Amino acid sequence: MLSQAERRLTFVVLGLVAIATLYPLALLVNTALSPLHGTSGVTFRHPLSLEAFGYAWREGNFSRYMLNTAIVTVTVVIVSAVLSIMAAYAVAVLKPPGARLVLYVSIFGFMLPTEALIVPWYYQLLPLNLVNTYWAMILPQIAQSVAFGTFWLQIAFRALPATLSESAVLDGASRWTSLWRVMTPNVAPAIRTMVALVFLWTWNSFMLPLVMVSNQSLYVVTVGLSNFQGSHFNNYSALAAGSILVALPVVVVYFFSQRSFISGLLAGSVVE
Repeated sequence: MLSQAERRLTFVVLGLVAIATLYPLALLVNTALSPLHGTSGVTFRHPLSLEAFGYAWREGNFSRYMLNTAIVTVTVVIVSAVLSIMAAYAVAVLKPPGARLVLYVSIFGFMLPTEALIVPWYYQLLPLNLVNTYWAMILPQIAQSVAFGTFWLQIAFRALPATLSESAVLDGASRWTSLWRVMTPNVAPAIRTMVALVFLWTWNSFMLPLVMVSNQSLYVVTVGLSNFQGSHFNNYSALAAGSILVALPVVVVYFFSQRSFISGLLAGSVVE
């Protein structure tokens, strides 16, 4: 049991952490809601205005960048989830020869930083005429996401009773049916967590799209925001509004999936 003094100290520390975390966010929102050219410096005394959001959306071409990012992110998430489920099932349940090697390669694959792989990826995709296309941003991120997803989901599959899959097969179900109708629903929390993480990583990816794509019509939001910053470096309200526009989809996805995210973290971290 914590003493009264220890509880108070805990609340004080948590309060200070909350203030240190929320104050920059409040400052960002306040700056975005300030008049476009009406204030200078940091102040909370100004009329609220959405003018900066409209300006950033129009001048920053964020509608196009959002569409590009959505195409890349949705493709990466769906393909990565399907491939990761199948690979993790094979490694954890079927256990063919070389399954452990596949697992080690998966761990190695997602532990390598993207920056270390961009140059090899670039020269692999260049002869295939895939540079400056959506595929130049999609394929490398699928590779890293499947590496992580295989490692993550095989933990969840191993936590299930071995008799679950065997019973389905004995009842006449094929391995394919057993995977999708019996095993996969039981690891749904871990899958949702993986989907949320891959969505976050792909949406926030910056270095890979920056190197792989030079055509401005294919820019994603992170590269577009950087480009917008370069041409509006002294327009703080527009920059703050652009930053919020880029971050908002991630915040919304996390807000609506936080329960599944937390339960998935717990489900995917325990092996029986």
